[in-house]
Amino acid sequence: MLAGAGAILKTRASAVLSGHLSQYLQYVDPANRKLRQRDQQVFANLRKLGLSRLSYQVDANWAPEVQTQHGPSARAVRVLMLVQIAGIDSTPRATALGYTFAERDGHWLLVDDDDLAAEADLKAYREPWDLGAIEVARRPGVLVIVPAGERRNGERLARESQSAIPMVRSITRRAQAGIAVIAMADSRSMDPEWRTGGHPAAAVAAQNYAPANPEASEFKVTGSRVVINPDQRTQAGRLLLAHEFTHAAMEPLGGRAPIWLVEGFARYVENRLAAQSGYQRELADERRELLREKIPALVVLPIDGVFHGDYDEDSYGVSWIIVEYLVTTYGQAAVNSLYADLARGPDAPGVREQVLRKHLKVSETALVAALKKYDGPA
Repeated sequence: MLAGAGAILKTRASAVLSGHLSQYLQYVDPANRKLRQRDQQVFANLRKLGLSRLSYQVDANWAPEVQTQHGPSARAVRVLMLVQIAGIDSTPRATALGYTFAERDGHWLLVDDDDLAAEADLKAYREPWDLGAIEVARRPGVLVIVPAGERRNGERLARESQSAIPMVRSITRRAQAGIAVIAMADSRSMDPEWRTGGHPAAAVAAQNYAPANPEASEFKVTGSRVVINPDQRTQAGRLLLAHEFTHAAMEPLGGRAPIWLVEGFARYVENRLAAQSGYQRELADERRELLREKIPALVVLPIDGVFHGDYDEDSYGVSWIIVEYLVTTYGQAAVNSLYADLARGPDAPGVREQVLRKHLKVSETALVAALKKYDGPA
């Protein structure tokens, strides 16, 4: 069965890259009209993305599941789809599928795509090409995916993305060669777990993963894509995108940096762009309020356990002030080096203290005390 499934998947990948719909549908159950309709739309969507590479592999780490409703030979398997968008992805990223294959008249066919009992464990969101007809807006280094009929918003987001990227690159000294922005209307494009404090995030830099070994038993982060909350897709602009692009740029360094630095750094980049975009007065007002009401209450740098609990929505502002102080006092290069070192981990208090002393020549206690004397950039 696995050999038959593998051959079908290889044919389907080749069909997408070469643009042959009939070949893509060749081994899809003729009796499953809805599946064929879905597959036809997925094919059209994938063609719009401009893929440089596409492959599928049956995940040998998952046992096939019997699906007798499709016949005695039918088995559901977990499949990894490895997709690379030209000019956007540096390497193919993996996404999981659940496909059911069955033998009919001596030939294996794809008979369904939603039978896998463990499918709920694969992921809690859907890829944009699975959510109906799409349109794509392109700019150098940016690809925006929107629902059919929303091209104007896609073009707007592409322009806003291009306005955000220079600031991100100038501060982080890092950036992906390209980035995909997903702004679908369907709520299934967002994982319910992507939250900011107690409410859904306006957008998230979702990590891209690729197999780290041939067996695909381990994965590595290869970059990120930005997924915009459907409720925010027509309001999202360059400031939100700059914030998420910063996360995307920094995530490959590692996931061990404390949350005050992760979010404060992204907010710092966002606010630098806001100042450049004419919001100096609003930023000055926010800074003044934070320095007057929140920073004096600091006891420790706000790590994960107290980030939202102690400061609620002001957590991001407090973290911005911390990063702004660090850049003002020590310079951008020192802060970037601090971030890289902390991101590598391990995430332990003693290690964080050592890294602070290494890069800033100051303890956390002394840093908190210095923050309380900070009155803003010169």
